[in-house]
Amino acid sequence: MTDIFEDIFDEIDALERVDTDTGKQLSTLVQELRKVEDEIEEYETHIKYLKAAKQKLTVENIPALMDQMGVERLDVDGLTVERKMIVSASIPTDRREEAFSWLRENGLDDIIKNDITVSFGKGEDNVAGDVVGLLQERGFDPVTKTQVHPSTLKAFVKERIMDGKPIDLDMFGAFIANTAQIRRK
Repeated sequence: MTDIFEDIFDEIDALERVDTDTGKQLSTLVQELRKVEDEIEEYETHIKYLKAAKQKLTVENIPALMDQMGVERLDVDGLTVERKMIVSASIPTDRREEAFSWLRENGLDDIIKNDITVSFGKGEDNVAGDVVGLLQERGFDPVTKTQVHPSTLKAFVKERIMDGKPIDLDMFGAFIANTAQIRRK
């Protein structure tokens, strides 16, 4: 019970030490901070809206109208508008082995890379030059990683599409979009 009274008296002492002007100043700063936070939130929401509008114009509206007009490039109001194919690809983890098998079966395994990583302690620099077999014989457990570099995958997918060759876009996590790129003259 005495602890409760001590806490109350401590709080009363603390309040008595607060200068009225200082309290008003703190209150003003807190309100100013809240106003700034609200403005930031408002502007961030507006930026999200603008980015979505830009995406729709760039990926949907302008390329569709250019398709309808049958043009790839056009000069408008001192700007050059050009259609460009955008390719994005990233092999989903759950389809990785399937994608690698498909690449190997179709003679395209040259884009698959195998990374071998092993950690060495102090003074083991000379061992680092040994081959994987020697590492395993000496008791090291190298970590291997098989991958297709993202830029290589993107170029591969784009090339297949441009050449009209078949490709499973889902297996390679590929996204294709024709976009409008605008440049000033």
